[in-house]
Amino acid sequence: MAKRKTGWPFQEGFLNNGVQEIHLFTDYRWNDGSVSRRWHVDPERFDTCLAELRPVSLKASGAPDQ
Repeated sequence: MAKRKTGWPFQEGFLNNGVQEIHLFTDYRWNDGSVSRRWHVDPERFDTCLAELRPVSLKASGAPDQ
């Protein structure tokens, strides 16, 4: 049986144009070592060099609700 390919987000790109913050993309690292980018906008409309990169944490922040 083949190993199932799974991925985890590790960073996101945001652009702040002064009025609003735009979520441009999310980068994923896969269990086979590859990396892919999922765009949330048309990549031709934005300069990714201006994006603010933020790491993604999959750990819960703050106190639990219950």
